Amino acid sequence: MWLFWRTRNRFSVEELRYLTDQLQKVHVVNEANQDFVIEALRSIAELMIYGDQHDPSIFEYFMEKQIMGEFARILRISNLSRVLLQLLQTMGIMIQNLRDEHSVHYILSSEHINFFITYPFDFRIDEMLSYYISFLRAISGKLNKDTISLLAKTEDDEVTSFPLYVEALKFAFHQGSMIRVAIRTLTLNVYHVGDESVNRFVSRVPLSDYFSHMIQHFQKQCIDLDKLVARSSRVADSSLPVSCVEDAIVQIEDTLYSFSDVMSSGIPDLERFITDNILQALVFRLLLPSLQRQSADLDLSVTTSMYLLCCILHILKNKDMASTVAAALFHQPDCPDETKQGTPPNGYTSEHDNCRSENHCT
Repeated sequence: MWLFWRTRNRFSVEELRYLTDQLQKVHVVNEANQDFVIEALRSIAELMIYGDQHDPSIFEYFMEKQIMGEFARILRISNLSRVLLQLLQTMGIMIQNLRDEHSVHYILSSEHINFFITYPFDFRIDEMLSYYISFLRAISGKLNKDTISLLAKTEDDEVTSFPLYVEALKFAFHQGSMIRVAIRTLTLNVYHVGDESVNRFVSRVPLSDYFSHMIQHFQKQCIDLDKLVARSSRVADSSLPVSCVEDAIVQIEDTLYSFSDVMSSGIPDLERFITDNILQALVFRLLLPSLQRQSADLDLSVTTSMYLLCCILHILKNKDMASTVAAALFHQPDCPDETKQGTPPNGYTSEHDNCRSENHCT
């Protein structure tokens, strides 16, 4: 049996030395010693937070004995879920609560941090995924122009690998709303750093596919809303709760605010990508044809289309998008001489350009 004798000061270098020495004696984590390992990991997290605020010598010992490497060793020799959960919790709590820039820099510069990020945890265990995402989000909360370079691998000033971002995107469309929100927070933390090489990396294929999938998801939300509105308007199906429509509207607006956050993060390539894809996949394909009584791949009601168009323009507040929509909305497709007129850069000819005189259009 492993016993803790609290004759030492609980928050001291001596206590950290004792815990580290005992962990190093563990060669295999099993049912017999897992309680000790879990308690040791939890206590070390408490010690590091205390030391960060009150006793710098504690963190100095942490660095001297390379305890991050000890955490990685425990991860390698254990397959017990309780121990892995505690490792993730210890790492997440430590990173989230460290205030000293030197301490944060040391943790994120460790070669072991990306090992934890890319380790194949068993995410079929719900708690494992929650702790893992909290761990990733804690790291993203410490990102700045100095620390982000510690996590991204570069070659000739171009980022070639960024595990934190890449691994996080795997859960961007998880069924759990809390997971999705955490991933959006993480990605925004990355964008707001303003590192040009990282911005180029996240804007390139295949990572830019994340935004394509977001827009496809948004398109599906819009179509589903229209179906709900149609169902709720039928007398025979009046039992459909109004809350279903309200929930769909909340989700749509939440997605649009997510787009808005990305577009205002200072990455022009992403702003253009989102703007162009929303116009092509939704506005030109579904909304404007509905408002102009034209046939489309999928027919949305005029009411839904008007609501969605107003919502998009109001929340995104993108002048180029608004100008393009206005030009397309007031375009006169039946003008006999329209094909003879030049088209502006946005691809749409305004009514003013087509109707230079009453002889062209009436």
